Amino acid sequence: MQDKKREQLVVSKSYKKSNELINAMGKGTALSQKLFAIGMQNIKIDNTNNVVATIYGSELRKMFHSSSGSLYEHIEALCDRQIKGATIFDWNLLMKDQKNGKIEAHQVVTDASFKDGTLTLRYNNSLTDKIVNLQKNYTVLSLADTLSLKSVYSLRLYEMLKSAYDYKKALIKEGGVLAFEYNLTELKLELGIITSGGNKEIKAELEKERPDYDKIDELAEKTGQTKYKEYKIFNRNVLSKAKDELNRKTSLDVDYEPIKSGRRAAGIRFYVSQKENLITNKKELPVINKDEILDELIELLHGDFKVKEIREIAEFAGYDLEKIRKSYEYMQSYVTTIDVPIAFMKECIKNEYYNSKAEPFVPKENKFNTFQHNSNDNFEELERLLLDN
Repeated sequence: MQDKKREQLVVSKSYKKSNELINAMGKGTALSQKLFAIGMQNIKIDNTNNVVATIYGSELRKMFHSSSGSLYEHIEALCDRQIKGATIFDWNLLMKDQKNGKIEAHQVVTDASFKDGTLTLRYNNSLTDKIVNLQKNYTVLSLADTLSLKSVYSLRLYEMLKSAYDYKKALIKEGGVLAFEYNLTELKLELGIITSGGNKEIKAELEKERPDYDKIDELAEKTGQTKYKEYKIFNRNVLSKAKDELNRKTSLDVDYEPIKSGRRAAGIRFYVSQKENLITNKKELPVINKDEILDELIELLHGDFKVKEIREIAEFAGYDLEKIRKSYEYMQSYVTTIDVPIAFMKECIKNEYYNSKAEPFVPKENKFNTFQHNSNDNFEELERLLLDN
């Protein structure tokens, strides 16, 4: 019970986010933005003026209520530049410079590593003044609300509408239900559904004081950006789902309606209010020993095994930390080269080779090891045997 209360205290924090970052156009994954929110709890500025966030695996598990190793696998993949698809390095923002009105592209995260159960993120130093020491033009966001949202569109709308609501409420000194209007293409730009994609014409149009969003929509279509082109599909797959998730999980009450131009939906009008006396009663998974054991194992084994393999070893050993530790120590002291470490670990755990009376591990015979070891290093003969098999 005490662990559960502590976990709730960790997640119940809030964080500041610059309104420039919130309202910037761009594309990023939900996980990238959640890690940004978590990272704000433990940041520093290095000697190159980059903001560096350090997040420990145990904290990640508490934040995400995770009881499996898949979270670590997702984070490893997110930090791997070699993986095709959305990584944390693909999180880019388009921001209008307040002085010259020019649109500038910023890669948010320049370096990321996940080693020994610790995630380290280094942010672009051009964004440092928009991340730390915020004194004005920022919004206070709930970490619990942010982490509860699954859809990246729900997450973006939460930030945008919370920012707009807090600003307008402070301006008119009145709360209740407030309305906010977006051009349809403008909204898709902010949600990352449409991007400039390096198109100079789109960028030039966005730099204007009053962009022609119909023209931007046409240019985007020419570059193949036709996702959610029809309003009914955009409404069904993005707006309706986001509204439902925001109303169920966050401090905001949200409704919306299309703004029509003839029979065509040209924009969206959101109606937003703050839930009064909100009592968060989210169902939380209890902290179980498996999480703590897996964290320890990652610190112990990460130099020789991938997170996926560590989880496989843990499952095989029934999360018996002592058995795994002894097997690993036995493997490290083994004098012969081990070709398949994970198979060795499993055999060692199963047969307790680390005990003095146990027989040493001998790989089972198969097609790939039926040939005899040749002390004369006859590589041509060895190659022939391998190819024949």
